[in-house]
Amino acid sequence: MDDDRLIEEAARLISSASQLVAFSGAGVSEESGIPTFRDPGGLWDRYDPSDIGGDVFEDAFSGSPVPDTTFRFVSEFVATFEKAGTNPGHEALGRLEEMGILRSVITQNIDNLHRQAGNSNVIEVHGNVTRMACLACGNKILLDRDEFLAAAHDLIDCLKRNDVEGLVKLASMCPCGGVCRIDVVNFGEPVQDLPKAVLEARTCDAMLILGTSGVVWPAATLPGHAKKAGARLVEINATACCFPDIIDVGITGKTGEVLPRIVELVQGMR
Repeated sequence: MDDDRLIEEAARLISSASQLVAFSGAGVSEESGIPTFRDPGGLWDRYDPSDIGGDVFEDAFSGSPVPDTTFRFVSEFVATFEKAGTNPGHEALGRLEEMGILRSVITQNIDNLHRQAGNSNVIEVHGNVTRMACLACGNKILLDRDEFLAAAHDLIDCLKRNDVEGLVKLASMCPCGGVCRIDVVNFGEPVQDLPKAVLEARTCDAMLILGTSGVVWPAATLPGHAKKAGARLVEINATACCFPDIIDVGITGKTGEVLPRIVELVQGMR
């Protein structure tokens, strides 16, 4: 079946859905200029996760100099994030929510771009780099883009100077006065909101699988939960479909190129 027919089939499936859920991976963010972590040339291909440590504040708070690897990693990540913005794939998901079709987005990405594109119910199983979690009271503080970038540049400056006092001040942003950490899932930590993500998968009637390799567990189990519950599945992946045994429609292509075409057709069908 050619791409045009697959796109039409995907549009019909989505148009008939009333409880659509999207499941997105690193490929969606890659189209915004954020390199994937695991692919060749990605962050974990160039940096050993064991050299980065669990939290960038840990060594500084202990009085030890921050490793050069950590400083370079943080600097590169911030520079990349600063250039990145929502792409047509993110914006197409925002339009699906505006149309009352898309119920939620489950994402493995930590960049907050789904929220920036207008999605309101976003389940971030690996956390959100623009959110801080208080270690004292558990409060979570979501920063807007400008606030995050200002804090990120302050962090780089403190790390460069090994300024422990500055780091403590930067991290102590909770109203309770407690020290915060960046609210992302580090290696060895459990994913966030997994029961909520599984419930979304089990109660949707259709799922969009977007730009995920299907190898990061337990997130990779979510399409299976949806299929077992009777949902119909559409996968869009730039390289090849990673869930060939369970999808109803599989399209090889970039989310930012394929999904806007699908959404345009859906708008004409409703």
